Amino acid sequence: MTVTRVGYASMAAGRCNLHVTKLLTKKLSLWVRLLPILFFFTYLNFTVFLFAYGPWPWPIEDGTKLYAFLVFAHLALLFGYLSAAFGKPCGYYGKWKAERIVVLSLIVNLVLLVPTSAFRTGRGIPDVRGGLANLGSVYYAYNAWRAKGGGLAEYARILLSPLLFLLFPLTIFYWQRLRWIIKGLSVLSSLYFLAIFVAVGTNKAVADYVLLMPFIIAASHFAGSQRLNWRRIVIVIVLGIVCFSLFMSFFTSGQISRLGSMESVSYFPFLGIFADSNNFLIRYLPPDVKVGAISLSSYLTQGYYALYLSLEEPFVPTWGVGNSMFLYFNATELTGIQEIQDMPYPVRVQRHGRWDAYGHWSTIYPWIASDASFPGTIVVIFLIGRVFALSWLDTLKGSNPFAIAAFAQFVIMLFYFAANNQVLQTGEALTAFCGVLALWLFTRRKYVWRKR
Repeated sequence: MTVTRVGYASMAAGRCNLHVTKLLTKKLSLWVRLLPILFFFTYLNFTVFLFAYGPWPWPIEDGTKLYAFLVFAHLALLFGYLSAAFGKPCGYYGKWKAERIVVLSLIVNLVLLVPTSAFRTGRGIPDVRGGLANLGSVYYAYNAWRAKGGGLAEYARILLSPLLFLLFPLTIFYWQRLRWIIKGLSVLSSLYFLAIFVAVGTNKAVADYVLLMPFIIAASHFAGSQRLNWRRIVIVIVLGIVCFSLFMSFFTSGQISRLGSMESVSYFPFLGIFADSNNFLIRYLPPDVKVGAISLSSYLTQGYYALYLSLEEPFVPTWGVGNSMFLYFNATELTGIQEIQDMPYPVRVQRHGRWDAYGHWSTIYPWIASDASFPGTIVVIFLIGRVFALSWLDTLKGSNPFAIAAFAQFVIMLFYFAANNQVLQTGEALTAFCGVLALWLFTRRKYVWRKR
């Protein structure tokens, strides 16, 4: 009798432990599904908080319309994500394995590295030392150089940009499956590409790599492609802190060099405002760190002031080209209608004399609204959230390499929501986003072609 009771108790305890294990697994699954949107929902609301209470006194007279729009936009992103976050991931119906795609992307990147450097820096091998010595002058020289027109390398990059973009996220995600020679050449290619941007004093590529890396590593871990133990987690955290510190140092030096002095970083000439160095968010930071924080907070918040101005403008449809400088400049060139480039919201707010559409940021929202109107923008943001969730689910399955690249594109887009429509502004960025998205969507479903 005693044995029987003990046996029943043991079985009950086993069932209880199994039940607890299932609950923990379910919670982990829920957490993993929602992790990206929890991060970006928090991040985007923090940028709005920084706009309202940070060191820059943006001259908002009545922010009711602005903040109401942002509430609807953030909720649209959240609900769009939730509308797809609990579905099942799709399989991969492409013919090429991930390793072959990485090799192809690597070859294309390596072929274009020297021509890209030659066009953008004037040298086949980028002068990193010269760039670091005077980040401001090389930045303006670089923009003047590119203004002369697109070289053959730039046109090639626009056409091949989907392939070019694949290398960095796929190398990180499939790291353990790749041969050492491929790993080494991929790292070399990425460092060479970063060196080009450092040599011309531009933050873009450095920021993208620093922002993308933790997301792709986390995605690879949750997908089971490369598991992170505590030792690897510590290494990743330390590496992340080092990379972010180096980026902030590069970013701060670039801002000071461009503007001429540390004091100039705290001044916004178009509005005649000064940052408050005693703001509670930055008051106790070391002087050098405070300069970087003030400059970064300007990058994260100035776009909301342009959005505030844009919300007071009437809707003038731009018929699909107003969301991208690349598109509306080329539409103007092709049609000869100069008014096209003056129609997007971020350009029209310049007439107030309080903004520079090409020198400052305006968030992603006025760019989308130029084609879709501001109410229509809420719908577009909902769809962005939904497709973002689908890309994350397919990434977690780990079989579709194009899903990983699509997820990386959305990560970049969302990080720059408070700044601009980053993934569509230039020719290379636009074709990379559209191309990667198309490759993912076409390979996530099986299409049967029937003979007629």
